[in-house]
Amino acid sequence: MTIAEIKYKENIAEYILYLWQMQDLLRAVQFDVDALDGFIRSYLPNEDRVAIEKEWFGQLANTMQKEQVQKKGSISELSELIGELNFLHQTLTTLLKDKEYVEVYASIQEPLSEYRKRSNVDQMTDVEMCLTALYGLLMLRLQKKNVSEETQEAMQVFSRWIGKLSGHYHAMKRGESLQHFN
Repeated sequence: MTIAEIKYKENIAEYILYLWQMQDLLRAVQFDVDALDGFIRSYLPNEDRVAIEKEWFGQLANTMQKEQVQKKGSISELSELIGELNFLHQTLTTLLKDKEYVEVYASIQEPLSEYRKRSNVDQMTDVEMCLTALYGLLMLRLQKKNVSEETQEAMQVFSRWIGKLSGHYHAMKRGESLQHFN
């Protein structure tokens, strides 16, 4: 099982962030999967697992090229997943009116509004906006850049909400009724 498959099964939000990161990594090496050999071996010492992971990277590279997202953007699978998360979010807030979920969602409104102003983006759904913000934080941390306390606090709130949504997503995928969350 690849790292991506594990993340997909365990936490859909982490899977999305991981794929965004791996798409950027493939762009950085101009889609040369062999250039990732040392990177892959750094976290997978088993030769069989390395081969499986390299095959996965090759498939991702092919999909990116086929879908013409070599320079920017994401594969369609990610857009579909974000759409599913957004649909689930709307269901939880408007149809099911899940009290705990709605409270967590309410907690992101102020920092999300502030983030929207700073990023100057209005077209994104709240789900995509928070995932994008969390990805930005990941990139800042990987670059070892300082992150203000205010930003860290906002990201914790976003992370809590996205984590809650992700939990509902996996429950839905397992066929569990969302009604029991009320």
